[in-house]
Amino acid sequence: MNEQTPKPVAARVRKNNIFTSVVWLVPLIALIAGSWLLMKNIRNTGPKVTLLMDSADGIEISNTVIKVLSVNVGRVTKIGLRENRQGVEVTATLNADVRDLIRKDTQFWVVKPRIDQSGVTGLNTLVSGSYIAFTPGISEEKADTFTVSELPPLAAIGQTGLRLKLNGKNSKMITPGSPVMYENFIVGQVESASFNPNTQTVEYSIFIQSPNQDLVNKGSQFWLESGIKINTNGGGLSIDSAPLPALLSGAIAFSSPKANSNQQVKNDDPFTLYSSRNEINDLPSERALYYTVFFNDSIRGLLKGSPVEYKGIKVGSVADAPYFERNGSLTLFTNGWIPVRIRIEPDSMEINADPQSHEHWQRQFQTALNNGLNAMMASNNLITGSKLIELTSAPTSGAKLKPFTQYAGDNVIPTRSGGLDNLQAQLGDLLNKLNKLPLEKTMGELNGTLAELKTTLNSANKLISKPQTQRIPEELNKTLTELRQTLKGVSPQSPLYGDIQTTLHSIEQTLREAKPLLNTLKEQPNALIFKPNQTDPIPKGSR
Repeated sequence: MNEQTPKPVAARVRKNNIFTSVVWLVPLIALIAGSWLLMKNIRNTGPKVTLLMDSADGIEISNTVIKVLSVNVGRVTKIGLRENRQGVEVTATLNADVRDLIRKDTQFWVVKPRIDQSGVTGLNTLVSGSYIAFTPGISEEKADTFTVSELPPLAAIGQTGLRLKLNGKNSKMITPGSPVMYENFIVGQVESASFNPNTQTVEYSIFIQSPNQDLVNKGSQFWLESGIKINTNGGGLSIDSAPLPALLSGAIAFSSPKANSNQQVKNDDPFTLYSSRNEINDLPSERALYYTVFFNDSIRGLLKGSPVEYKGIKVGSVADAPYFERNGSLTLFTNGWIPVRIRIEPDSMEINADPQSHEHWQRQFQTALNNGLNAMMASNNLITGSKLIELTSAPTSGAKLKPFTQYAGDNVIPTRSGGLDNLQAQLGDLLNKLNKLPLEKTMGELNGTLAELKTTLNSANKLISKPQTQRIPEELNKTLTELRQTLKGVSPQSPLYGDIQTTLHSIEQTLREAKPLLNTLKEQPNALIFKPNQTDPIPKGSR
């Protein structure tokens, strides 16, 4: 039997659709999901900013957050040293929704527990840790690198106002955050304070909140305000206290003349910062008149800024005390003259009057000098020992001091002694006269006279105490009685009778007059020297 060779059968290939395979769907879904997550992350991830800080104290990677208005909007992702090794460089990634808030003028600062003149802040960070906050900027220009401040900005978000630059040669410097005051009202704050070693001046940046910026004009004057002001003058002692923030840290105060109210200022305009209000008051005006006075007495207590008065009205102040021209002090011990320069301010004399020219007041003052106007140094306050210069037209018998007609280009006002100095001089002369009196010799002679008087009194007492002296009145009465008996035998017609009667009357009159004296001597033996019923005399010196 023949075996038949089987015929080959063609193979059938089944075609399957790749998209219907479950195995291939998983990578596709993963790819789509990854792409979506990537796009979402890119869309939600905001800008990266570089923050420059002095130190990374309290800053941690992934733990320190970035906040704006207490809302978390980012986190610190990197901390490293700066290239110049002068601080650290912190990188932070922010959310996308704050992308438009990051501008060139955006301000960052570290929030941590702090105690200053404003109070206690940042206590919530004791548990959560420090964080970095920022205030949005409004500039059109963008930036990604910022310097982080230790203190928060003084101007709130969106707050308007006026920023000014102050510069002055001050002996002290107040801290940022100190108040800016106008008439004891807080209208702003100090933003920054620094010392410039090149110019040796203190530079400030201050911010005055709206609408208080209208208080500032081109004529405004700024000065440092101390916590407590103590003023001493002729009226006594006065104490003025500033608001509490100024007491703690000091303040900057200013005033603005109404004459310049229409001269407005703009941001970053410069102004001079004076050390005190008194320094501003001592600034000379354009119409100021300068004169020189000379004193032979001590000028202790007479300082720069001491008042110059005319009949109790302040008309100026002391400009320089002492005031020597070139090499003028070399003759100080030769003549003993001490020159003092004074400044007369017409503003002080224009009381309820229209302003006058410099020439007008110069003529007025010269006329007063021609009529005998002179100056004297007087006490301003007995407690502090401060002095003032008083202008007066009162005549004086003493000599006036006017060694020059002009001194260092200024007219010289004659001076005279007066006040306490004159009283001291008079007391000194009196004491010198008393010292020249021979008091020791006089007292010796007086003691000798008193001793003689005492001896005389003792003798008089002994004389009066004798029985013979005390029996004198009785014997005289007995004698008179005997005489009357004798006269009875004499005829009235006899010439002898008339003579005897006359004699008897005389004796009787004498006895009547002597009886009070004898009684007085009996009671007061010293009545022969001193008058009765009178105290002992007090020795007096010669006049």
